[in-house]
Amino acid sequence: MSETEPHKQPPKKAPTKWGLAWPFLIVLIALGLWSAYWIYMARQVESNLVAHREALIRAGYHVQYDPVSVRGYPFRMFMEFKKVEVVAPSGKGFAAPVIAAEANAYALDKWVMVAEKGLTLLRGRHNGLDLGQVTVTGDALRASVSGLNKPIYDVAIEGLNPVFVSSDPARPFALNGAERFEAYLRPNAKTADMADILVRITGAKGDPLSLAGKIGQTKPFNLHWEASVNHVSQFKGVDWGQSVEHWQKGGGALSAMKSSLKIEELNLFLESDLMSVDTNRRLNGQLKLEISGSGDPFGFLLSTGLIGAEYEPLARPLVGVRMVAEKAVVMNFEFRDGGTYTGPLKVSDAPKVF
Repeated sequence: MSETEPHKQPPKKAPTKWGLAWPFLIVLIALGLWSAYWIYMARQVESNLVAHREALIRAGYHVQYDPVSVRGYPFRMFMEFKKVEVVAPSGKGFAAPVIAAEANAYALDKWVMVAEKGLTLLRGRHNGLDLGQVTVTGDALRASVSGLNKPIYDVAIEGLNPVFVSSDPARPFALNGAERFEAYLRPNAKTADMADILVRITGAKGDPLSLAGKIGQTKPFNLHWEASVNHVSQFKGVDWGQSVEHWQKGGGALSAMKSSLKIEELNLFLESDLMSVDTNRRLNGQLKLEISGSGDPFGFLLSTGLIGAEYEPLARPLVGVRMVAEKAVVMNFEFRDGGTYTGPLKVSDAPKVF
């Protein structure tokens, strides 16, 4: 054979049917595995839901909703709860015509819930009296819960243009409405059994007969409140009062508390390094209050109980009748022995946590 004669390549084999089918087989196997995973996890979600409901019922809760099943294949887990009622032994709870709950099928530790048709808050009883109900509607009412495998969940609640209507005008709810309501609870990144809480309300309108209405002095206001809460696991009981008492006995306290309140041109900033409650659920600790801007700050001081009406003649010279923009007043309060003091002067009973 001549050296210049080209080298002949062996003929290529024609692709087999199996070679062409392998990609499709891989896709079918993956689809089958995912489908099996989705069906298994959907059944797990339904089983866990039944277990949680039975646990609440054993604890004395009333829990009711129409039969529910998981939908949303292939990438979602979706449930629609209809005719929902969840009521604690104290009578506090909520009801809703429909609540939709959804999670990504590959991230089941985070659920988002939406109450498109609004909901009803059941206010329970106080001193034997039924406080009635509050109907809540708005452009959007939603919540999310994540970190379900951790001791403290990560919770976010949001309402856009919420409107609150009390069933009993004689027992008003704190707010009539707001432009936006936000509340967050997250586990503290540095300390176990501690949670960080943030509440932010924009364009709030308080009911004139409620504490929020008296604080806002019938004017729209913006509120920002944040704090860290220790011994969260101790906060348990059949109602709010019992939970606070149990938490107090376990050494519960608030730390790094900061709050700002803006009522038109009047600005108030509150700060406390540490705050707790005594056995009578009255506050213990120190509070710094800075007042600036223009307006009458006494509406806030009187309505919050930082200054009692009977102590107003003694305390008013400390603040003045009205604030002006170029002035700022700083007041230091101490809650102790059931009273509120500024310096040696008692100006009110210490606020009580109801």
